[in-house]
Amino acid sequence: MNRQEEKIYSLAEEGDVVIVLEPKKDQSFARLAISSFMNLPFTSKNALADRVRRNSYYLIRNEDKNTLYSIDDYLKYDAYDVSEEVKKSEDEDAFVFMGYKFTYTEVIE
Repeated sequence: MNRQEEKIYSLAEEGDVVIVLEPKKDQSFARLAISSFMNLPFTSKNALADRVRRNSYYLIRNEDKNTLYSIDDYLKYDAYDVSEEVKKSEDEDAFVFMGYKFTYTEVIE
């Protein structure tokens, strides 16, 4: 078990399901992204893409909500409630959030 997995387990509660995610740019979002990110400096766009490549992503699921966690190498994390995105997704093994499609790769026990 790696350090990020240890961290996500410390954040999960009894009864939660922890899912490893793989992010990829969402192609359907590409047109919107161009106009949305037009005003961002080039370095901000690169920083976002770099962060997605470096961080580990997990979904913690329970009866109440779905929470996306982004964990870096220093075990700092961000959490986002993605319950609506998961519910709206037509794909039961993926969802789209912030221009990225997060695909479920593994359920860890």
